[in-house]
Amino acid sequence: MRTLNILVADDNLEFVDLLKLRIEPLEYDINLIHANNGYEALTIIREKKIDLLITDFSMPVINGVELIQSLKTLDKSHYPREIVILSAYIEDGSPPKGLEDIKFLPKDDFYEDLVYIIADLREAIEHEDEDSHLSIRDVRVDIIGSKFVDIVHAVDLDQYGVTVHDPHLIFECEKDEVVDCIISLPNQKDLKIKGRVKRQLGLSEKYFKIEFFDLNRDNQRALEGFLHEGEAA
Repeated sequence: MRTLNILVADDNLEFVDLLKLRIEPLEYDINLIHANNGYEALTIIREKKIDLLITDFSMPVINGVELIQSLKTLDKSHYPREIVILSAYIEDGSPPKGLEDIKFLPKDDFYEDLVYIIADLREAIEHEDEDSHLSIRDVRVDIIGSKFVDIVHAVDLDQYGVTVHDPHLIFECEKDEVVDCIISLPNQKDLKIKGRVKRQLGLSEKYFKIEFFDLNRDNQRALEGFLHEGEAA
């Protein structure tokens, strides 16, 4: 498993030292990088793949929100996989517009949630490492339920179903709800398949598997071809 790159953007050095003391004992291979402000963080992100960005809300030069807004100008390959904003002034209510996917944690009570975030991130990367020969991250999955539409990437795929990680809206679905899946395989036509949503037992609750039940012959051949190419790679 490759090293997990975590970038901490915060001008409070005492808090950064505390964060290091909390993170370093975790049984993961972690490279902790520090930036004093949003500008330094943006420079680092342009030059190095960052898995998790932990940023303070209030910083000099460029604050946390401005940093995240600036990230949108970068190529998607440079965008951190997860972003957490830590602040001493977290208020109840909806997150600011454009930051709905960002996790907000209070500075005085962040550790337990942060451990779960890092664990989920590591699990996702481990799955990618195991299945990288299949180019799984290139497989887009559109999930259409009775009350939601979600667009995610696969972390595992076979002829029986597709596993996805951390979907945003699938939590609204009913138990065993039947959904339509549009699976976009690299360089092939999209596959339209029906499936039932299941939680992936033994993994984080953020993993879901959609079990196929109407795999027609054309879809089966397309999946077989994609999986065979991955095994041969």
